[in-house]
Formats: sequence, C-alpha cells, structure tokens
Amino acid sequence: MEQVAVVFGAQTLHEEDIQEFKELVAACDMEIVQEFRQVLRQIHGNTWIGKGKCAEIHTFLQAHALDAVLFFNDLSPLQIRNLEAYWNINVMDRSDLILEIFARRAKSKAARLQIENAQLKRQRSRLIGSKKHLGRQSASGQNKGLGEKQLELDRRRIASRIVSTTRELKQLEKTRMTQRNARLQSRLPLVSLIGYTNAGKSTIMNALLQYSNSSKEKYVYEKDMLFATLDTSLRRIDLGHQSFLLSDTVGFVRDLPHELIEAFHSTLEEACYADLLIEVIDTSYADYEQQMKVTSDTLQALHIGNLPILHVFNKCDQTDIPYPSMHGEHLFISAKNKECIEELINQIRLRLFPPTTMVKLCIPYEKSNLYGRLLTQAQILQRDDFEDGIHLEVALPNDLLETYKAYMH
Repeated sequence: MEQVAVVFGAQTLHEEDIQEFKELVAACDMEIVQEFRQVLRQIHGNTWIGKGKCAEIHTFLQAHALDAVLFFNDLSPLQIRNLEAYWNINVMDRSDLILEIFARRAKSKAARLQIENAQLKRQRSRLIGSKKHLGRQSASGQNKGLGEKQLELDRRRIASRIVSTTRELKQLEKTRMTQRNARLQSRLPLVSLIGYTNAGKSTIMNALLQYSNSSKEKYVYEKDMLFATLDTSLRRIDLGHQSFLLSDTVGFVRDLPHELIEAFHSTLEEACYADLLIEVIDTSYADYEQQMKVTSDTLQALHIGNLPILHVFNKCDQTDIPYPSMHGEHLFISAKNKECIEELINQIRLRLFPPTTMVKLCIPYEKSNLYGRLLTQAQILQRDDFEDGIHLEVALPNDLLETYKAYMH
C-alpha cells in the first residue's frame, strides 16, 4: 500500500469534507502517514500554501520515505510543478486522486478508455508552460535540422493518443446506440439509480434483484467505500406480469473533475432515456442536503434534470427517522429491510404501471392496426390466432377499458 502525506489547506475547513477526502484516499488503497493543515488567509499563487508550511512539509519528507503528497483541493499546473521541484516527490491534487481511483477501478473497456482520455487531457493541460522536459532529440540527416524539444514530442504523443481513444469511444457509442434501440423496441420501462457515491445504489439494486428471485450471478459488486461501482450495470426486474429494466450508474462526488463529467457523459446519458430516476441519498450523512445539491447540479450539467424522480433516503436504520415511510416524493428506507424494498417496489409500480384490468379481446384481422396500437398501450400476456380474429389476454390500463369495450369477449 502506498504511503502518503495529505495537505488540508483552505480558507475554511469542514470536518465532513476532510473525512470525505480521507475516504477517497482509502478508496485509492493509500495509507495516510501524516496530515498537514493550514487555514489560509489568502491563496499563495506559486504553492497554494504558505512558505512556512512548505518548509515544514519539506523537513518531514526528508526524514520519511513517502510515495506522494496529496492536496485536499485542486492545484494549478504551476503550483504542482513548483511543489514537486521543491519537495522532490509526486504531488497529486483532488482531481488527480479521483482520476486515479477511477483508473484503478475501471473494468469495462469503455470505462478504461474514458478514464485514459480524461487523464490524457489533464496531462496535456499541464504541459502548457512546462519546462520539465526540454531535452532535445538528437538530429540526424540533412532535413531534420537541430531536432525537436522533448516537450513537443510529449504533446504530440498525448494528442495522438487522445485522437485514438476518442475514435474508439465513438465506436463503442455506436454499439451502445444499437443496444439502446433494441431495448427501446422491447418496450420495457427503464429505471435509473443515481446519486452520490456510497449512498447505497448497488445495495438497492441487489435487493431488488433478490426480491425478483434473480440468480446471484446477476448481482452487482457492492462495498462500503467511495466509487465501489464505476461501470453501468443493466438488469431486468420481473414482478409477475410486470417487468422493467434497472440501471446502476457511477456515483457523483463534490467537485467531480470536469474531465470526468465529459468522459462519462456518453455512459451517464443512458439516464436520459429513463422513465424514472431514483436518487439514492445517504440519510446517515450529516450534510446529505449538500450531496443532493451535487447530484442535482451534475444532472443539470448532463441535461437530464427534468425527468420524473423519486428521492429514496437510504440508511435510515443508522438514524432516528422512522422507516419505511413516504412523504410526497420522498421515501425513507433501509435497503437491508425487506419491508422497505417491498414499499420501494410499490412506489416504482405506481409510477411505471398505471392501474390495469385483465381482459380478453378479439381483434378482427381487418383491424390489425388496433393490435399494433395495443403493443404500445398495454401488456399482452397471450396471443392466439383463430378464424374470427386475434384473441388476446391483456393487462389493459383502466383508462382504455372504454376504448376497447367493443372487442371484449
């Protein structure tokens, strides 16, 4: 396990934010050996923290062999270069840490490409004005002149790889589009689990899979840590004669690097096609309202903030809030409680499936267009073709009973 020092330097420091950062460090399989804190009156342009604190950290690093120094906040490329030159150690800011977590956890080809693309763009931005690589490549031949700066070669290499990963991602997007179209043709409604990281989305997905008697091979990975799930999972939930698709998406976090928002846009845009969003909230977290704001802002950034949404306040078993209970569009539950999962299922049913009545219909062949309409309006449970027409057993929405009354038998 890598050993690191962390620097908490800001004009205001909140313990909730500090604890979240420590959890991010743990999620990256790093051990915090030493913490440094400084409440800043002003931000120092060259190093972020003051000269005295820089010297204190330098003295500590000379006596301890660490792998990196992590900053609680984001730094400019200039600040990182200055600190690395002074301390002679790798310096990572908050965005670097989150990107590294994603790089280590990503499993699918799409996720790995998205992370690599984001990291390359970040590296490119840091090469601007850099003097770290200025050695000249040796020249040879009459037409090569004096050679090229290593920095320029680095830029070319990064630019070339960005083009390559972008091309591969576009190809994967075409595949996703084909799969999405096939799913839309199935006419199964889609429910997307969204929310802050470690709120319990994967736990709820597994509880719903268990409720629908799905095999354990369908379960998704769940663990009590930030960003345990990075790859979008899609599962079918069967509830008797009613079924829907359920997706579990990557969690959000405060100050998510814009490179990651851009990189995962194509994956998260699956939520654009959802019939229902379920925002999962960690009710046991003291500042969960701020986490809800982060989720809302991220959805707006992805242009998917206007879909129907059910707010599910999870982990109520760790609070004094009664559960299960429903208040407007807010459902309070514990994902580990079977009664809570049953209530969640009921709320999903109310929003996805209008009240229906089981009826038998006979559609004359000359009016087969009605059958095509029924495919989109109702759930057809059985079809038999007889001489007098198409015989159907249908779960028909109650508001359509009058429309098809003449064809009932």
